[in-house]
Amino acid sequence: MQSGSWIFRVEPHSDESFGHFMGRFRRANELSHRAIAEQLGIRIQWVQSWDSPSRRRNPTPLQMIALSKLTDVAPEQLAKMLPSEPLHLQTRLCSVCYAEVPVHRSTWQRANVELCDQHSVQFLSACPECHTGLRTPALWEDDCCEKCGLPFAQMLGQPKPKQERSEASLLQAVAPKRDRKQLSKRQQ
Repeated sequence: MQSGSWIFRVEPHSDESFGHFMGRFRRANELSHRAIAEQLGIRIQWVQSWDSPSRRRNPTPLQMIALSKLTDVAPEQLAKMLPSEPLHLQTRLCSVCYAEVPVHRSTWQRANVELCDQHSVQFLSACPECHTGLRTPALWEDDCCEKCGLPFAQMLGQPKPKQERSEASLLQAVAPKRDRKQLSKRQQ
């Protein structure tokens, strides 16, 4: 962008996923999906769908050029960030890679690939502590599990077996709200 621009430049990392980059760009500039859509002259639904690769709606070539002008990142570099086909739909991460550089990488979402090509560790699709699935990378603002707060970079161990979960957390997950109230009264 021109000097004096109101946009903060966000430097994309090598192999960063498109959705994660756009999330970082939006947060750095305090922009909503609507604000980006207005800047690009497109519908808000298009911008929202870019966060989630499973929606399979990538920017058109003209949108990519406009997005390049807005973000100050070359259209070719933005195109390299787009999800590959076929795509593993559940969000995954290599915690070792993330500890080195805290960005979601597009290579983690390739279908039929279960191990990180750099570290030979299995990709995680859920927190090993609480078993909560990972959020869409565009929403990774705090770099940790949204439920228990375990940092992504510390998700190195094997997941706990589900049977080790506490009775209370199992109850909370499966019992209707009224049943939980009744059981908690009985436990007191």
